[in-house]
Amino acid sequence: MNPPSQSVLLHRLAWLIAALTLLLPVTTGAIVTTLKAGMVFSDWPSSDGYNMLAYPWLSSARDQFVEHGHRLAGMVIGLLSLSLVIATWALDRRRNVRLVAAMIFAAVFAQGMLGGARVRLDKQTLALVHGDFAAFVFSLMAVLILITSEGWDQRSRLNSSAISSRVSFAAKLLLGSLVAQYVMGGFLRHLREYEGFAWAWMVHPWFAVVVLIATAMFVLSIRGAGSKYLNRCAIALIGFALSQSLIGLATWYVKYGIPSWGVVAQQDSLPQIVICSLHKVVGLLTLMTSVLTVICCGALRPRHSDQRDPVSVSNTVVGAVT
Repeated sequence: MNPPSQSVLLHRLAWLIAALTLLLPVTTGAIVTTLKAGMVFSDWPSSDGYNMLAYPWLSSARDQFVEHGHRLAGMVIGLLSLSLVIATWALDRRRNVRLVAAMIFAAVFAQGMLGGARVRLDKQTLALVHGDFAAFVFSLMAVLILITSEGWDQRSRLNSSAISSRVSFAAKLLLGSLVAQYVMGGFLRHLREYEGFAWAWMVHPWFAVVVLIATAMFVLSIRGAGSKYLNRCAIALIGFALSQSLIGLATWYVKYGIPSWGVVAQQDSLPQIVICSLHKVVGLLTLMTSVLTVICCGALRPRHSDQRDPVSVSNTVVGAVT
């Protein structure tokens, strides 16, 4: 067992790195895509020939400011993820915690290389992969927060295999629908000029209905489960799913307007930049929550697959006594 003080310290460090990741590279990356500023510099890791730390960042133009800020943020998170690995191996003896920390560092490093390859090769498809892979990296950080939280190792498991199977199926169905929706959103943000992805214009908005239905199915599936972890996941998923749907409608409004009402969208307006970028960030948070939900479903399974419901066990005991 780890000393409580060390476990708390590691948990707080995991929270700090995840929060900074969301506020710095994730948010700035979303703004870069909204502004189409990903190729404002044609070189990497330098910026217009400057060393990354020597570039006159604070006095640069808008697009250069955001893109170089995104690069600096990535560098900061890279260093922090390395410190996370060192701290984890020093403070925590659990193999799963050490493994997740190592995976975070490897994923952050891979994300940086993807960003560099996107610039050096000038490939829009790599921009799509780079943007979507961020959700995987952030989800790993959230998993580390979960498994280092107080009481996780002493969590109460579900007492019914039937409930466990039902909840797990609903959680995986929701995760699958969110992955599909997230990828389609990436198509619209990164590959919208390509005719081969024109179908995403119509499918992505309407597929949100599928996500809402899958969310409702999961919420209904946890009835009777009695797990605080699943209840928290359900509350977060409801909040994120509804918020994302409303932000999606706002994104359509600021991006395309409503010509029949005389509303014309203003390109690169502040509302468009903020709302479109927020739509990407909240989508990432929704997907991350769904990943945690699937992790929780697996970790809360009864220890024995043949474990029966408490009611069935009670009836058997009563029958044996009488």
